[in-house]
This record gives sequence, C-alpha cells and structure tokens, in this order.
Amino acid sequence: MPFAHSESARSVREALGAVLRGRRQAARRTLSEVAAEAGLSPAHLSEVERGLKEASIERLLAVSHALGARPAEIYADLARLLGADTERPAWPEDPPAKLRLATVGMPLEALRSVADFSAYLAMANPPPRPRPRIGFEMRSGR
Repeated sequence: MPFAHSESARSVREALGAVLRGRRQAARRTLSEVAAEAGLSPAHLSEVERGLKEASIERLLAVSHALGARPAEIYADLARLLGADTERPAWPEDPPAKLRLATVGMPLEALRSVADFSAYLAMANPPPRPRPRIGFEMRSGR
C-alpha cells in the first residue's frame, strides 16, 4: 500500500507542531509559560512547534497537560490535520456486507479458521425447532 504524502516524518512533525502551537495560542499562553510547566526549554518547544524537532511521548504528554488538553485530543487534532476520515462509515445492515468489511484484512488461513469455527458452532448449536402449538383454534361462523 503506498503511503500518502501526509505520512512523511517531516509533514507529521510539522502538523504536530502546528497543533501544539494552535492549542497554545488558543489558550493565550506564551511559549515560555508552557515550556516551563512542561519541563522543557522554550527553545526546544519552539523547535517542536516549528516541526524541526521530534517530541518524545513523555514530552508530548507533558506539553498536552501543560496546555490543559488530553493527549487523545492532541492526536485527534493531528489526525484531522493530516486528512484522516473522522467520521466512520455506518455499519451496513446486510450480513454479507458486514462479513466482507470484517474480513477484508484477514489472511487466508485466518479466514479459513473463522469459517471452520463458524461451521462447528452452527453444527454444535442448531437453532431451536419451533414448538408445536397446543390449544384450541377459533373458527368463525359458529
């Protein structure tokens, strides 16, 4: 599968920096304030915001907490900026379509195992037979 342009390391670094800078500016915080609270130098945070340096997970967590944001929000903003589909398509009602979607990435051997197990379950647990109706039938005209 070919990679999209947005999946280069440089573009991801720049996008993450833009997200952090945008959140910092929206919170009306200075670079020095956020850097101090996150335990970073202002120069280092500036380089991260400009996409020149990578931020480790620990530093990204520290910056997100300093900004008052959950890390998941930072990642969601990054995903949107990189062009991710934020709306999930509706799960189809059609069972064959559901099966195709659920198995699209499965290797052939795994797919065979699922099919064998499904067949085993179907034989081991047959659906219950309808019970005969007991009682009187009402007839009209009498």
